[in-house]
Amino acid sequence: MRRLALLCAALMLLVSLSPIRADDPPTATPAAALPDPNALTNSVTYWDVGIALNYPASWRAPLFINGQMLLGADPSAALSGTLEQPIVALRIIDPVEELGLPKGSDLTEIAIALNLTLGDSLIVEESALGTLAGLDAGFAEVENPERGLYGQSFAFLLPDGRYAALSGISRGDQWANFVTVFAEIRASARLLSARDVSALPLGDGVVTFEAGAVQFRLPQDWQAEPIANKLTAYRTAESALYADDSALANGAMLVLGTQDALPQGQTFNQTVRMLLGLDDSALLSAEQIGGRPALRHETFDPISAQHIAFIAVQRTPDQITVIRWSAPLLFYRAYQPIFRAILQSVRFTD
Repeated sequence: MRRLALLCAALMLLVSLSPIRADDPPTATPAAALPDPNALTNSVTYWDVGIALNYPASWRAPLFINGQMLLGADPSAALSGTLEQPIVALRIIDPVEELGLPKGSDLTEIAIALNLTLGDSLIVEESALGTLAGLDAGFAEVENPERGLYGQSFAFLLPDGRYAALSGISRGDQWANFVTVFAEIRASARLLSARDVSALPLGDGVVTFEAGAVQFRLPQDWQAEPIANKLTAYRTAESALYADDSALANGAMLVLGTQDALPQGQTFNQTVRMLLGLDDSALLSAEQIGGRPALRHETFDPISAQHIAFIAVQRTPDQITVIRWSAPLLFYRAYQPIFRAILQSVRFTD
């Protein structure tokens, strides 16, 4: 009884502190606005294509594979061939090798050839010329009745002469909503320039790669990521590793590895060619890194066209440390000062 009396007293006190007259209109507490899951509040930069765009807040982080970026609520599903949720793909394309088109095909023809799926039931609903990120583009909207899919593709020519495409695909029952979201994503696309490369100065701290007895400095926002025994990658948190065996990232990346137990009776040149899988015709240039003899080989990835530099440093007659640098081709010149500064900071501790 005492507890009930105290409760009643408390309620009476609450009422007395908030008097309400009979003629006062009732007040309603406004409901908190729910966030729009389709609002394009997330952003991503795909350096290999040189395009930045926005995407919905409810979608997962982008998935990068060599030559392609996938966006969606479940972007990995596209790799398994299932499509329960809409997918957006931004990728590098080769109209001749990949699509079987003759050289000189116009952008609209390329966009039409970017089929949603294999099969003969593709219907072209609309095609025209348009723009994407200020670049001329070919546009096609297609339907695949056999699988109940709809999609739009925009094919465009990059400033360096490569072709790329932005495509959006969804099931028919999701298309009416998704096509609006895809239009907003396309409208948000922005062409990058060298000014967008974050060329932060090297930090004051010294990074140590213990397996190779190497010390060097990195840009302030870079971090280390051990990959395997005697193998470590260095990159920014935003430079996501590609989900394949290309050993590339969405941005510049430095990788250091050390090889021991080298075969006897070979010259340094022969050993480097063996380690890098190079034949006798491959170009190797000599230089000094940290006061040690080194050989450099430069190449380009055949899919993304990323610039890749291998520098093999002879630490001892029995050990070689390989420095591997990769960076998007479009921003090769912008990234070179960073790479040179890192190399100039290299010191061996033995």
